[in-house]
Amino acid sequence: MYRNFVALACAGVLSACAAIGSGGDNSDNPLVDGDGSGIGDDNQPLVADPTATTDDSTPVTGTDTDPDQAFGHEHDDNLRMNAVDFDPTTGELVLNNLPFDGDDNLYQRNGAASVSIQGTSGTGFDAYRNASGTADYYAVFRLSDSGFSQVTAAATDRYVSFGFGGVAAQRLSGSGALPEADQSYVFTGEYAAVRTVTNTGAGVSVQYVTGVATLDVDIEDFDDIGAVEGIIASRQFFDENGVHIADLDGADFISLATSQINFDDWTIQSSTATAYVNGEAGATGNWEGMFAGPNGEEVAGIVIVEGDGPVGIDPDTGAYVEVSVRETGGFVATR
Repeated sequence: MYRNFVALACAGVLSACAAIGSGGDNSDNPLVDGDGSGIGDDNQPLVADPTATTDDSTPVTGTDTDPDQAFGHEHDDNLRMNAVDFDPTTGELVLNNLPFDGDDNLYQRNGAASVSIQGTSGTGFDAYRNASGTADYYAVFRLSDSGFSQVTAAATDRYVSFGFGGVAAQRLSGSGALPEADQSYVFTGEYAAVRTVTNTGAGVSVQYVTGVATLDVDIEDFDDIGAVEGIIASRQFFDENGVHIADLDGADFISLATSQINFDDWTIQSSTATAYVNGEAGATGNWEGMFAGPNGEEVAGIVIVEGDGPVGIDPDTGAYVEVSVRETGGFVATR
């Protein structure tokens, strides 16, 4: 089953590349210095890479005890974000435990970037920026249409490498228990991410990514643990202002390797995530998630991959230019 996902995805990527090369319409492809300059000036000097530390006041590792939440710090100590609060009245976010993002940890919707990204990709995710602070942070957020779950991802361009950030999936309502114990399900939905790009010759930059998430769920097999696997495809890329990077449409896909279900709390255990470019494995990492809603109507999850990834096309060879990237993203999918 896993191999089938990869094979189908390869075909999809090749089709997308062919469409781009022929001029086809891809619109439906589902640091601070002494003066404290920072937010919105796009001239934030890079500072040294952070060194992950652990102390009694800032835990960054270990297993989350709350099955209703999944955070990236279990997979990467620099993904420090450990709480997300959304105010539906103002549309504002509070992201906890990200340094230099302002005294209130407040994030506001970037209207121009959101409109551009949504208009091109059709996604329901919004783009966010921190309202104050000496570091520029970029985030994506999606509250599911049902309100059963939400996902968030954040990153900064402050450091000479990936720096701090975070990713979260949260179950807001229901146990997530699926109604039929001997049935298979297919969940489809939206994915969005922030992608930190290094070694471009112009310092570190952050991109937004959108895509379509598809997950196959088998409750009956494997015995006692079930099986879940999936793919993030139809990926589109945007710069920090929401400008579409059309050359990268469909440049890669992410395979979500087979995982198992904890039927006590209806969570999906961590498994491997791998990005593929032209059929070759690139950036790798992990993914995990949870079912949400009174009858498991949806799945929310996080994806973290790090390694070489496409950032442009070499004009001489036509091949993708690949550099070191870290992508943190989330998905919400329904059956």
